[in-house]
Amino acid sequence: MAAPTENIKAREAYDNGTSLLRQNKFSEAEEYLLLAVELDDKFVDAMDHLGIVYRNLGRYEEAERWYLRSIEINPNNLVPYINLALVYRFQGRYEDSRQTYLKAQRIDPEDPEPYFGIGMLYQLVGQYSISIVFLQEAIARYKNTLLLCGALYNQAYNFYYMEEYEEALKYFKLALLGYPDNEDIKNKIDEIENMLNEAARL
Repeated sequence: MAAPTENIKAREAYDNGTSLLRQNKFSEAEEYLLLAVELDDKFVDAMDHLGIVYRNLGRYEEAERWYLRSIEINPNNLVPYINLALVYRFQGRYEDSRQTYLKAQRIDPEDPEPYFGIGMLYQLVGQYSISIVFLQEAIARYKNTLLLCGALYNQAYNFYYMEEYEEALKYFKLALLGYPDNEDIKNKIDEIENMLNEAARL
């Protein structure tokens, strides 16, 4: 938690809301998290979770409002920046998203999430060579295996879209280590290996 509350009732409401959030019961979680903020109006962790609730409910303006409020109270907490950037991305506000990731990057240059987020933005707009640079920075920083494999998976697609198939194959095979049952990765590996074998026969 970024700033645990000393209000016991607010903490109980937050815990209940967070439990429901983790079960994807977003409407039920909203009630408890709003109560937590009502009981402690500086409780940024509850605000950040409210933002997640509203993002998942497609209520992006409300999500943005809570993240901005959280940032105003604790501007050095990375969590609302990363989540706010995601909200902007879902809204198609790519430059707002990029600028928010850059603010997060300035707070903690060693956190991989801003690099990953910016890399995904560049991939979305088809600027694959720039995306590769940012995703490589994220890959170098990830310690969590599944998050690392997610970055490797998306990096593989950058190379695939650029028709650099040998590099794409390398990254898809690395991603498969974390997602051994992922049919998309398996199919892409088969597709690329067949293409490379065909090219070698010509």
